[in-house]
Amino acid sequence: MKKRLLEFLTYLKIGQTKFEEKVGFSRGMINKIKGNISLDSLKKITDKYPELNENWLRTGEGEMIMNEQKSENNSGIGIIGNNVNGGSINDHRVVLEMIELLKKKDEQMDRLIGIIEKK
Repeated sequence: MKKRLLEFLTYLKIGQTKFEEKVGFSRGMINKIKGNISLDSLKKITDKYPELNENWLRTGEGEMIMNEQKSENNSGIGIIGNNVNGGSINDHRVVLEMIELLKKKDEQMDRLIGIIEKK
C-alpha cells in the first residue's frame, strides 16, 4: 500500500510532508507504513482526494483515478457510484445510510402490503 500511496503522491506532484499535513497525518507517517493502513486513515485520504480509487489504493486493482461516469438513470449517480459532476461516493457511511434507508422503505412496503391483504 505504501508503494501505491507514493505513486499517488507522484501523480499529485506533492511531497509526503504536504500530503500528510493536508490529510491530517502525523509527520513521517507514510514512512512508517509497513502493510495496510487503518480504515480511518483510508477514509481521511479519500475524503481529501475523492478522485482516488480506494480499491486501487487498497488492492492495486483498477485505475488509480476514478473516471467520471454518465448517469444512465438521470439521478446524477452513475452505474459505479460516480457523481456525473466528477465526484464519487467513497464515504462508506453514505453507502451504509443508503442501505438503511432502503431497508426502512422495504419494511414500510411490507407493512402496507399486510394492511392491504387484511382488507
